[in-house]
Amino acid sequence: MVLNMEWMEDLEQDALSRHIPVMQREGLEYMINVLNERKAEKVLEIGSAIGYSAMMMCKNVPGLTVETIERDDAAYAEAIDNLKTYGYEDRVIIHHADALIIDNAELREGPYDLLFIDAAKAQYRKFFEKYMPLVKDDGCVIVDNLDFHGMVDDIEHIQRRQTRQLVKKIKMFRDWILNNDDYNATYIPAGDGLCLITRKEKS
Repeated sequence: MVLNMEWMEDLEQDALSRHIPVMQREGLEYMINVLNERKAEKVLEIGSAIGYSAMMMCKNVPGLTVETIERDDAAYAEAIDNLKTYGYEDRVIIHHADALIIDNAELREGPYDLLFIDAAKAQYRKFFEKYMPLVKDDGCVIVDNLDFHGMVDDIEHIQRRQTRQLVKKIKMFRDWILNNDDYNATYIPAGDGLCLITRKEKS
């Protein structure tokens, strides 16, 4: 599908110019295709940033509601402004909280058709384990940034120790989920590397 970018292109370009990470279009297009194929109605997003991906999902998926969590003060404030500006206050519910700490009982829209993880990359496994119980039995999870700009498959050439440690944690999660007996996980070479995860059927 071709993404409906009406009104959103300026927001995307402004974010990129300020080095605010927004989901790459190719990855966003893949996720929106999954949502439409599944006739999804509810999404839980971990990592709102400025609200761009949540609004793009709503814009391109009829009847979708996104509940999203953002801990950064400035990003949360900007997301609130963007939801008002672009008219998505009724379809995007945003929580100002640390996704590792917030009580799951505070979330209002579950169970969810899709869980989208795009937050602190070193915590992917913790996010997955905390929020997977809120996903419908036939629902799915999409995780972004599993390539991390190509670094995950080229760790030995990373010079900065902090970056190397982060990339190692991303690789650990990727290896763990791709080899997990409880889930079907498929690596998708779109955007900055996605993973589509579903539960295996119990025999």
